[in-house]
Amino acid sequence: MREVIRGDTEPVHIVVASKAIDKHRLKYGTGNKYHHVVYSVGYRDRHYQIEVATRKTTISATVITGCRNLSRVHHEQ
Repeated sequence: MREVIRGDTEPVHIVVASKAIDKHRLKYGTGNKYHHVVYSVGYRDRHYQIEVATRKTTISATVITGCRNLSRVHHEQ
């Protein structure tokens, strides 16, 4: 599967996103498709939040660097 890293392209973010993808592959393999999982990865005395999702042909990692939009919040009415 192809790996896609979204968000900032700073070298530190690429390293922690790769670590999160490795964790995700160890835990789920190629399963758990289209379900976003957030991993906390520590690197050089800092912790980063990375959201990883497995899609049909790719595994994508998004580095969470700021405020998130509320598009994934589900409201019962």
